[in-house]
Amino acid sequence: MTLQPDNEIAALFDPNFDEPAPAIVPPGALPPSWAAAMAANRAAATPAPVQELAWSKAPNSSIAGPAPSVVPSPAPDAEREPTGQGKRRGKKRGRGGAPEAEFTRQAAAAKRRADRERKAVRLALVRVEGNVTRTRRQSTAWFVQPPGPWNMRPVGTQRRYIQNEGLVVANLAEAGVTGLHRRLVRTPWPVRQWAQAHDRWADPIPDVPGALSWADYLRGQQHAMLWGNPTQKGRYWGVELPPRSAGAQGLDTVGQWLESVLDWPLIGRFAQLWRTWARAAFLGEQKAITDHLATIERHLSGQGVNAKPATAAQMDYLLLRSATLGLPLDADGVISGGGDWEESDVAALEDLTTLELTPGEGYTTVRGRVGGRDYTGYAIVLTLGRMAPLPIPEKMLPWQVIGDPSGEPLEWSERICLKTKGQTLRSLRRLTSKIEAQFDHYTVEHDQVPPQELAEQHALAQRVISDIEEDHSGLSVRTEGWYRVLVVGSSPEEAKEKVALLQEMYAPRIRLEQEHGQYQLLREFIPGEPLANIAHCRRMNVEALSAGMAAVGDRIGDRTGVVVGQTASIAPRPAVWDLFAAHEKKHKSGLTPIVAVPGSGKTFLAGMLVYQAVRAGAYGVVLDPSGPLKKLAQLPEFRGIAEVQALTGRTSRPGSLNPYRVIVDPRRDDPEYDPTGPDYTADTDPVAAAQSQYEADLRAAEAERISVAVSVLKMMLTPSRLEHQWTETVLQTAANMVGGDRHHNLGEVLAAIAAIGEGTGETNVDLMSCARSIHQDLAMMSKLAEARVLFPEEGTIGDGEDVDRTVRLTVLTMPGLQLPPEGTDPAQWTPQQRMAGPLMHMAAWMANRLVYELPRYERKVLFLDENKYLEQTGAGRTLNLRIARDSRKYKVRALVCSQLPDDYLGVDGTDDKSALTYEVIIGDLGGNAHAIEGALKLLNLPLGEGYESLLAGLGGGGEDTLDEDTDTEHLDQARRFIVKMADDIELIRSDWTHYVHLAHVFDALDSRATRAATGGAP
Repeated sequence: MTLQPDNEIAALFDPNFDEPAPAIVPPGALPPSWAAAMAANRAAATPAPVQELAWSKAPNSSIAGPAPSVVPSPAPDAEREPTGQGKRRGKKRGRGGAPEAEFTRQAAAAKRRADRERKAVRLALVRVEGNVTRTRRQSTAWFVQPPGPWNMRPVGTQRRYIQNEGLVVANLAEAGVTGLHRRLVRTPWPVRQWAQAHDRWADPIPDVPGALSWADYLRGQQHAMLWGNPTQKGRYWGVELPPRSAGAQGLDTVGQWLESVLDWPLIGRFAQLWRTWARAAFLGEQKAITDHLATIERHLSGQGVNAKPATAAQMDYLLLRSATLGLPLDADGVISGGGDWEESDVAALEDLTTLELTPGEGYTTVRGRVGGRDYTGYAIVLTLGRMAPLPIPEKMLPWQVIGDPSGEPLEWSERICLKTKGQTLRSLRRLTSKIEAQFDHYTVEHDQVPPQELAEQHALAQRVISDIEEDHSGLSVRTEGWYRVLVVGSSPEEAKEKVALLQEMYAPRIRLEQEHGQYQLLREFIPGEPLANIAHCRRMNVEALSAGMAAVGDRIGDRTGVVVGQTASIAPRPAVWDLFAAHEKKHKSGLTPIVAVPGSGKTFLAGMLVYQAVRAGAYGVVLDPSGPLKKLAQLPEFRGIAEVQALTGRTSRPGSLNPYRVIVDPRRDDPEYDPTGPDYTADTDPVAAAQSQYEADLRAAEAERISVAVSVLKMMLTPSRLEHQWTETVLQTAANMVGGDRHHNLGEVLAAIAAIGEGTGETNVDLMSCARSIHQDLAMMSKLAEARVLFPEEGTIGDGEDVDRTVRLTVLTMPGLQLPPEGTDPAQWTPQQRMAGPLMHMAAWMANRLVYELPRYERKVLFLDENKYLEQTGAGRTLNLRIARDSRKYKVRALVCSQLPDDYLGVDGTDDKSALTYEVIIGDLGGNAHAIEGALKLLNLPLGEGYESLLAGLGGGGEDTLDEDTDTEHLDQARRFIVKMADDIELIRSDWTHYVHLAHVFDALDSRATRAATGGAP
């Protein structure tokens, strides 16, 4: 602890310091005898006062020791020897007049002073070997538990998490473990590692002069992530090993005494031999408990904790972080992973920080250097006080996670004493005997009515005894523990405000006490340090203990891919998604439903995902009927590699959506038709089998063209015409007459319908009449301006050139498209509104073609909006199934937007694609109960577990109202989504506030820049 300002301590090392030597020597000061001798030498050598140089500037660095001086100098109290020893002391000093002897005496005196001054603050830790920390009396083995999931899990699953961890603690108690020291530490979220991994993962597009470069993009992403100070948890389990024997402790103590004489000629050899004996005794003890350690490791590595022995780097971080509590996190600066720690290494921990305690203020001031900069923090340690019954997990978060939503990087230290079943029963029976004695004291000795509390305590003790005796699961094992949580502020006021906030979050069921002795409480976090006090001991069984679940947090995504937003359930941290992990690592489908009502931000989110994916080198195809995403293709960084194709309007190309051209034939050179492939190893003639498969797929493509052509024509007809019994027959007959070859078009199908109506080869009058009516309706529809992309000019078959691989981003827009109003009877639709369905349908097939004609090994992102129009026909549902099933083989991340989950769940259980959805994004559903029920099925979550209220509250924060006095919608405009990735489901906040380097992208996605900057939706 610092007792003097830095400048005064520095002055004490300067021999030119002329002030009188203090009676009490501060740390680092010269002893008075040495200061007086230097003054005497200066007086004898220089009769005139001459300014001398400081030691650091002396021409000759060798400083001769002073001659014995008779100048009286009062020795410090600590240095004064007993009365009657003065003559002896003088003789010793006379013999030690040589410079070497004097320096030796000074070094010894300095060491004695340091021992006295630092005795109260010296660490009990003496050594670290592997994952075992040692003090003189106790060894502790450390294991690291990885973060676990909690959110969006059924109550039964959460209770199983608690019980599994409780059983691990019970098994440790049965194995003979008597004490635990658990530490929850925080490490910075690996922003730098994300950037490095993302750079390796991506194949970035070439930089464009004047546009945002790839390096600046990664730099901006890192800065934005760091603004939120994201952290991740690391939970250490310190298992106390059997205490060392008295003999081994004695060997260690004597070895420490002999450390100063290791270099002496004769005694040094004896000292080295003694240290060898002490070392052998320690290794013998460790060998004796090898089986015990193996049992501990087996229990901790099992289900419930999944902890592994701490590595060298993890041990370094535990020690260095524990010694620098109150300072900023610095994972890169402190993790060395060098391995074992000698006693001199442990001593260096004491110098990492300077701790100052102001009496009465209730905090500890911590000063130190992190990353080359000096920091000062104000640390307050809170202790877990009285606790009411906690309804975990039914109604509450785990009690050690309640404070995590505050965003503070809280760290915990838990000192736990495990009691076996027999110890607990004996303790409880002694307690009941005391209660009964007090009861007799009232009734027998004083003939008074005893307090009701005695009866209640007796009943409670009897109930606990009964539970323990009848329990065979091990969950009744009892514990005694002290639980501390650390709060740090940049000023005393900020630290106190955080404490008040945390106490409010825990109230009223749990009290957090701010005790005296903050310095000792802070040191208790360091491995090996003793318990600061015994106040507020909490006694509970292992199930209640494990209900803290300190290691759980927001688990979603990975540390490689693109940014989705930040987690919003327990503690905020970046939510990062590898768009192609499902294909490349898990062999799963790439279909990702994005379900939300209009205005919920799904288009904005999809646009950000597409932008990041294309920047990283993927091909992007976007079907955006309303057109806001077309500005993505106009961004400077996509110059020359992006294009916008208008599928309606005057710039559209006739026949570009001709079903016969949009659906392509399979390629003979595709890998699935390679006779040497694994699919044909069991065939006697692989070449013939591959050729047969190719021909079958070719016929399937022809049949698919016929089916799509019929679906497109049916969508142009009115409901009354579709209800006619001969309509399906006419359309199917005409399409079969034309055939499924790729060189046809819809005009030929109309001609075939006209031929049927004229009686060519037909004698059925009703069929002919129906064909004439259908031809009239379809001929009228084909003359609309919107229909030119479906019906090519006479004598042509429409657009059908191969996909241009130099184009990385293709945006398909449909300007002027008139979508039918929601809830309007289809019979009331205008011809232009009826054309919306066929155009959307074929545009989706076009987007599908642009993706699937690219090589399979290329990464691709497909974004389809308004999926409801695809689900209205059988051909559209076929396309959705193809996307779901083939996206894995073609490495396609398909973001398909819809307003209802029913589009993926199918009708009456048919075409159910929920089993193929490895990732799902659910936004604001407008509170619709039916939609919420469908969303839970998509997320694979049970009904009736309380998730309905969470889904009903999605969307932006605040309340949107026209009343200016109560409108709070502007306070938090970032949209919220429930995101499912594999088995992990989390609440994600799509917040882009600090991503200022992407302001031009927000402007392209939303004309209201202020709203876009906060993640709002257009």
